[in-house]
Amino acid sequence: MSSMVLDVARRIRVCILMSAVSTCLVVVPSRVSAQDTPVSAPDTKAPARANAVYFELLGNGGLFSVNYERALTPALRVRIGAASWTAEDLFGGTATHISTFPMMLHVVPGDGAHHVEAGLGVLPGQRGPDRSAGGSGAFVSLIGVVGYRYEPRGSRFLFRAGVTPFYGFGDASIAYPDEGFMPSVGVSFGARF
Repeated sequence: MSSMVLDVARRIRVCILMSAVSTCLVVVPSRVSAQDTPVSAPDTKAPARANAVYFELLGNGGLFSVNYERALTPALRVRIGAASWTAEDLFGGTATHISTFPMMLHVVPGDGAHHVEAGLGVLPGQRGPDRSAGGSGAFVSLIGVVGYRYEPRGSRFLFRAGVTPFYGFGDASIAYPDEGFMPSVGVSFGARF
């Protein structure tokens, strides 16, 4: 009974965290665009194509994720994504369902088409019951990215590639992708609008 109460408490914490980040993604861009900025300060306003949608293979969302990104300024962007898949163990044949929601703040300095990108964020998610071990529950991991971003001027195309490490918290049977630090890489393709 106490494990059920702890599982419900974890789910409530993840929902609260996701609600807070979602609220920030809606309120912060509207507050930024509502401010009066002088014309002589172009680096404080968002670029013409301030939104992006991209598919990330491997990377911060896990196996894959679909992401929305909003530029708050030319160098500062927020991102939220979603992914859901069933992972199978290569040796034991067990499967578990995983859903993730990467939420990050990215810094993309410089002008032109080629950029260095760095970011930090959180990865809340849910691990379904493992058929053999029975481990399931909500998890939160810290995530980061250091990489390359290609955004040619006059084009909607977006390409990203980089190192995307994880730091999983909590019980080893639930932590994603594993308890502690885990290196990873990812690549993304998408469009800006």
